Amino acid sequence: MTEQKLAQVHNPDAEVFDARERATLRFATAMTANDGGDTAPYFDAMREFFDEPAIVEIGFAVATLHGMNIFNNMFGIEPEPEQMVSMTGVKAGEAAE
Repeated sequence: MTEQKLAQVHNPDAEVFDARERATLRFATAMTANDGGDTAPYFDAMREFFDEPAIVEIGFAVATLHGMNIFNNMFGIEPEPEQMVSMTGVKAGEAAE
């Protein structure tokens, strides 16, 4: 993810995102809001770019990371100051956005 995209992550309509990224950001935002409203539009948008297993995997990742964030906030755990190192061996510049 570029710095420009990171700065706009709370604005899925920003021009820095393509349609696939917009659908994913809206899906993730709806999941974390957990308002119980109509979810069909989010799934319909995601199905334009992802199959069902991928949508489930993205949803699981969103739920897991959101839960971890809630836990960290509750216990006052701050992010580590060091940059994370990939254990996959993929160099940061080669990783997908």
